[in-house]
Amino acid sequence: MIDLKVKTVKISTESKEDVIFPSLESLTLEGTSIEEDPMPALQKLSRLEDLVLKECEWTGTMMSISEQGFGQLRKLELITVRLDELQIEEEAMPSLLKLNLEIERGATKLLIPD
Repeated sequence: MIDLKVKTVKISTESKEDVIFPSLESLTLEGTSIEEDPMPALQKLSRLEDLVLKECEWTGTMMSISEQGFGQLRKLELITVRLDELQIEEEAMPSLLKLNLEIERGATKLLIPD
């Protein structure tokens, strides 16, 4: 199992290149500055099973997980100061066993399909 923990990283969907860490199974971003929704870029990590975003500086208000995104993800933890909305599309995260949202300020609107 590969485990990567970083303090700073650029997460972007602009790159058309292949994923740098195609075998990555666990990713923890702690105290990282994030300017755009990281989910579209992180969904490209096809073997990702555990994702933790902890105390990241987030300038946006919404995160979105697209249809069939995170096919292998078993654990998602979002521990942040603010997140107004989390949208999860139909058939996203079919293997998810644990979802932990800890939002310090305000309520989070959680949109989950039936």
